[in-house]
Amino acid sequence: EEKEVEKQWIDHELGFRGTWREGWVMYDGTIVVLYTKPSLNGDAYFTRKSNYGLNLQVGNLPSNLHIVDYAHGLTGSAHDASAFEHTAAFKHTDWFFKGDEFAWVDSAYPVSKYTMPVHKQPASLLPENILFDKAVAHLRVCSEHCMGALKGHWQCLR
Repeated sequence: EEKEVEKQWIDHELGFRGTWREGWVMYDGTIVVLYTKPSLNGDAYFTRKSNYGLNLQVGNLPSNLHIVDYAHGLTGSAHDASAFEHTAAFKHTDWFFKGDEFAWVDSAYPVSKYTMPVHKQPASLLPENILFDKAVAHLRVCSEHCMGALKGHWQCLR
């Protein structure tokens, strides 16, 4: 099963030796920039990067960048945690996750039974959390590569 292969890859790459074995997918959000301000409710599309866009949530497998879930269409001003609520992982947890499985996410997402974010300050400054967050940063890099591959292949997403 693809999930089991992914769990083994993550366990090997991060060196957790089974401790966080049930995390198999990584979620992140990105902005798909719009050419111009939409005429209807345009201000809602204004992003923190001072442009207009749509929020795209992507759940991908870190080992091979395969996209297994996504949500799109929310305005660029939507926070990643809010946009995540439109993914299959959030809407259909019993179908998407089995047992203790969960998704790796960045600090913009809340802690839940199904999401494991990196720590926010001041907790991120504790020595025991620094090691964890550094290991999970490797998964974040994989997720950013997925976003780069998407935007590189479909230039209209830039």
